[in-house]
Amino acid sequence: MARPNLIQSKPTAFGEEHILGRIREFNASLDRLMRLYTRDSVGKAEFSRIVTKEAADQLGVARVSAWALSEDHTTIECMDLYLAETDEHQSGLLLQEKDFPQYFNAFLTERVIAANDARTDPRTCDFTEVYLKPNHIFSMLDAQIRSAAGPRGVVCIETVNTSRNWSPDEVAYAASVSELIGFSMDREERATNLSQLKEVNERYDLAMDAAVDGIWDFDLANDHVFFSTQNFTLLGEVHVIVPDKFSWWEDRVHPGDATGVLKAFDDHIKLNSPFDETYRIKHSDGTWRWWRSRGQVLRDANDRTVRVVGTNSDVTDLIKTQTELKQRNQELVLANRNVENNALHDVLTDLPNRRNLERVCKQFRSDQSLDRRFVSILQIDLDNFKDVNDQFGHAIGDATLVHVARQLNALRHPAEFVARIGGDEFVAILDDVPGGARATAFCVELNNLLSKPKTIEGHSIAVSASIGVTVCSRRKIDIWQRLRDADLALYEAKRSGRCTSRKFHPKLREKVEYNRIMKDQLNQALADDGQIVPYFQAQFDAQTLQFVGFEVLARWQHPDRGLLLPADFLGFAEESNCVAELDRQILRGAVNCLRSWRREGFRVPRLSVNISSQRLVDPKMIQCVEALGDDVRYLSFELLETVFLDVINDEVSQALDQLRTLGVEFEIDDFGSGYASILGLVNVRPKRLKIDRSLIRNVSTDDAMVSLVKSIVDIAQALKIEVVAEGVENEEQATALAALGCDILQGFHLAMPISSAGVISQRHTLLSLNRSACGRRK
Repeated sequence: MARPNLIQSKPTAFGEEHILGRIREFNASLDRLMRLYTRDSVGKAEFSRIVTKEAADQLGVARVSAWALSEDHTTIECMDLYLAETDEHQSGLLLQEKDFPQYFNAFLTERVIAANDARTDPRTCDFTEVYLKPNHIFSMLDAQIRSAAGPRGVVCIETVNTSRNWSPDEVAYAASVSELIGFSMDREERATNLSQLKEVNERYDLAMDAAVDGIWDFDLANDHVFFSTQNFTLLGEVHVIVPDKFSWWEDRVHPGDATGVLKAFDDHIKLNSPFDETYRIKHSDGTWRWWRSRGQVLRDANDRTVRVVGTNSDVTDLIKTQTELKQRNQELVLANRNVENNALHDVLTDLPNRRNLERVCKQFRSDQSLDRRFVSILQIDLDNFKDVNDQFGHAIGDATLVHVARQLNALRHPAEFVARIGGDEFVAILDDVPGGARATAFCVELNNLLSKPKTIEGHSIAVSASIGVTVCSRRKIDIWQRLRDADLALYEAKRSGRCTSRKFHPKLREKVEYNRIMKDQLNQALADDGQIVPYFQAQFDAQTLQFVGFEVLARWQHPDRGLLLPADFLGFAEESNCVAELDRQILRGAVNCLRSWRREGFRVPRLSVNISSQRLVDPKMIQCVEALGDDVRYLSFELLETVFLDVINDEVSQALDQLRTLGVEFEIDDFGSGYASILGLVNVRPKRLKIDRSLIRNVSTDDAMVSLVKSIVDIAQALKIEVVAEGVENEEQATALAALGCDILQGFHLAMPISSAGVISQRHTLLSLNRSACGRRK
């Protein structure tokens, strides 16, 4: 078998497995509907009923309907409304353009209306009071039914009692099913036209047999022709002396048709072959009319040809009808090709889409040739593309995607394949050599082209791409595994700083498997009490070294790997979306320790507990804190600088106010590591801020760091905010920070993180620590 053809032509995209599975289901659904359509066994109405039910099943929605548009575009009539809850179909409702002008304008001009909130979307809000609210409809996905002649109606997909953010794959599916309904409507119309044509032909045959338009009788012996008056009437001629020569007819036949007609006439006489010819003949007004002439030769008793008699009919209207029907059929064939093209190409960029990519992958999988060439598979993802949409709007974002698609096409060789598989994700399959030189050059050239600013609607837009690459032999390639390998390499490219490419290495699979195991084990650890434990690092007064509290740190007592620090597992918690649960368990464990110490006679002034933004807005957070009772007064919550200041929102602000009311204090962690503004600090007014360890590392030796820390201390003192310096590693740093006005010190020089049991065993040391013990200088 020949190798797959990767050429992008008309007519002829990978991500997470569950997304690909959903796309496969959509494709399987479209294939079923297409096979049903091609069997030509159902009419337009029945096909609409099948499509609406299939779409409801695939998209999981309560209502799907198909509407036919009137020829003057002023009304739409419901051909079928499928109600999933009762599994029934309805029809007959009529909507008028004058009642819903915005909606009619939208669906007539837009290919698909994806209204996530149909009640506020300007294209669909016309229906809010009279239709959406009474039927509890929240989201609508409407796709125009089209044909070669233009809009024919609309498919309307609606959710009940729930909102829906329509994905690109769902939008593409809706567009495809609407195309199928449109094609079904065209086919029924074509069948009607063909039936009409057959009827017209039959009428003309009957007319010829029963009431002939023009009669002629050619006496061959005398070279005399009798023409009935109707022959002249058909051509707009009036004769006082009626022509009786063959030349009258011969002179009027179109020069382009004369030779063929005359030959057929001669063959009829000599060979007795049928004479039934359609040709052009000149009317008296100078136009050319279509005539159909039929004749029958008559012979004498000796089988000699003596006469030919026949009829002439004006079939201009018939020929016009046939021509129009032929043109219409050609348009329908083109429309069918457009349906297939739309199903296989991305609407925005016109690149092949995910479904097209699947076809190419199947071709690779079935290729059993001995082709020993190599290909490179590239997973391409734009860096920070969301920022373009957020800053400039989706129209600019779409234009940027079109620009990227053009650059990819410009770099693609004729036999190579480039597809957009969703959002800002692209795939390329390139002809290559074992070392992947072609892929390397392609990646460099692509980012060079994208880095050049592109002016779009007055905005200068420049983007970059992260690219994962895998190189493999074409022979018996497992294309799906190679796409997954390229995706792993893409992830590494993102981690390495973006605007770059990485080639797949088998160790990436080992890393992915390790990460998967660690996520599973962390989730299990969070489900089983005992593995996630709090550790405590003491904090001291900067001037007296009096013990003032603990910062609570998270540790994972892993059954196989021992005690793990946050750097070893926090990333897995974030990816598994379980940071809030981690925070909850650490807070609960820390408070239990606080109560246990109190029973041992050791009272701790304060616990500073790290709280993520995810946990801060957790609805259960307030109830959890309220349940702590009087222990709340010992708590101070540490939040990252960026969460606490510049990105604060109404939800976070409300949570902070409620927690303050309960008695919780707040601290800013890692101050100086981000981009928080002084105004944000003024607005929030935390109890304490903790200077990031990177700023105090050289505070005893670097004058610039001294000035910077002093500035932060001055700002904090002006706002009556205490300053904590963490990461104190030696006496020189401790002395310098105390001299600069820091209130609290924390670091390995003063105390290491310890377990709850360690706190009890070292409590006397913590309470007796002083400057002399740390080598205080005079």
